[in-house]
Amino acid sequence: MSVFIKLVENRPPKEYAQARTADISYDDAVEGNSEISYQYDVLPSGALRILRVTRGQEAVIHSVYAPGLWFRVEGLCRGTTE
Repeated sequence: MSVFIKLVENRPPKEYAQARTADISYDDAVEGNSEISYQYDVLPSGALRILRVTRGQEAVIHSVYAPGLWFRVEGLCRGTTE
């Protein structure tokens, strides 16, 4: 399963007004003989971590999003770390 993140709207000052919403998607893939999937977890601080999981190996941190930057995530949750 892929992970999909909805980021908070970025609203620059009115004189630069071009409000936008950013969406980020991490899609599962097959590279060579390796199956790669993405999972996420949420730290107690509210930071969102995206984990890259290669079959047969430990998960590695791929990206981290600050608590105020994202407001919704969908996909396979690895659990909340404490």
